[in-house]
Amino acid sequence: MRVPMEAERSNLLYLWPRRTLFVGCVAQPIQFSQAAASLVFGVHAPLTVRVPGHDARQWHSLLLAPGAKVAIEPSGQLVAACYLDALGQDYRLLSARMRPLIPGVHGAVPGEHGFRQWLADLHQSPLRPADVYSELEAHINPAADDYPMADPRIEKVVERIRQEVSRNVSVETLAGEVNLSVSRLVELFRGQVGVPIRRYRQWHRLFVTFTGVNKGETLTEAAIAAGFTDSAHFSHTFRMTLGMKPSDILAMLSGRLFVDIHQSHTPARSGYGPAGIPCAF
Repeated sequence: MRVPMEAERSNLLYLWPRRTLFVGCVAQPIQFSQAAASLVFGVHAPLTVRVPGHDARQWHSLLLAPGAKVAIEPSGQLVAACYLDALGQDYRLLSARMRPLIPGVHGAVPGEHGFRQWLADLHQSPLRPADVYSELEAHINPAADDYPMADPRIEKVVERIRQEVSRNVSVETLAGEVNLSVSRLVELFRGQVGVPIRRYRQWHRLFVTFTGVNKGETLTEAAIAAGFTDSAHFSHTFRMTLGMKPSDILAMLSGRLFVDIHQSHTPARSGYGPAGIPCAF
């Protein structure tokens, strides 16, 4: 079902616990070094991609591993960024199907043309969050293949962080709850999620802040409730994590922020049952 609104050239943001989707026009270069894997598209034209130590390249679609340091020059065109699940199941599924370019960066998502056309149509005429999630899932995994397994101990830690995101639950406490040593938890968490526990926690606090804004809280109120010390702390984390200023997204949403807290699990067709996996936005 389409959301009734005028077709305007403002940004569009969907938030689900498992994934996040941004579609909008971005003028300034984006410095990616995020705490979750992401699919990035130049919707109408290729993006110029710069990676330290490599020549600049142009691609319509990219898969970025967590922590990959990539500069993207959108030049004001329509860009889409889908931030994938925290436990790396989307990333492992997609990376096996895409062309490896350099470590941590893959190009040419399968079904790229149709994916980009869907994103362009969505930007002009948004859908309800549940409908978007279903269609996004169909583009990410059109064959409905099983998703790679996640370590249940890391799933539990991620869920614990999500449930008490405003608290800095110690690594020692988290390790004890899953019967691991601190060093082993740190190793497994980074191997599964791609970034350290502290960085993931900050990343998920961004997601929680946006859900608060969607409920009518001010940005400062939502940021503090999510565990940030103040709005400046939120803005710094946002810029360092997403490579953009909050104003690049928030100022142009114009009512096009959609949150659905119910789409939190690995799709049932994966055969693994509910995973309780939060998306890290």
